[in-house]
Amino acid sequence: MKVFFGTYFNKLDGKGRVSVPAPFRAVLQARGLATLAVHPAPFDACLIGAGFDRFESLGNQIVDSFMPTPGNEAAEYVMAELRELPLDGEGRIVLPDEFIAKANFKDQVGFEGQNSYFRMWEPSALEALRKAKLARLAAVTKRGEP
Repeated sequence: MKVFFGTYFNKLDGKGRVSVPAPFRAVLQARGLATLAVHPAPFDACLIGAGFDRFESLGNQIVDSFMPTPGNEAAEYVMAELRELPLDGEGRIVLPDEFIAKANFKDQVGFEGQNSYFRMWEPSALEALRKAKLARLAAVTKRGEP
């Protein structure tokens, strides 16, 4: 199965439209999907996107009951925040204003593939995250050397 990988930066226009990277669109098309499922990350200033197929099992974790029941609060949170964003003829999606504000997008969006999903970051935040990860990896590698 095709997965989301790589890092791409695309322009965000004044109407909230951004082109989904062509390799990411190819993953969706290979799965027979024409829309994205996107939600804000609960703890980071980014958005999380994937095909709706990733969220089918998540919805099954929510108990359908008329009375409050203990359940999977993570699933409840994600399902409540999730939005279906159709791809237009040019491979763009329109991001809701509240999603743009949550991720602090200005005029560009950084897409970061993560296998079964991808994250959408403000480019300087993505670069800072990548540098921090690389520094942690370098520290671990150096500790492992004789």
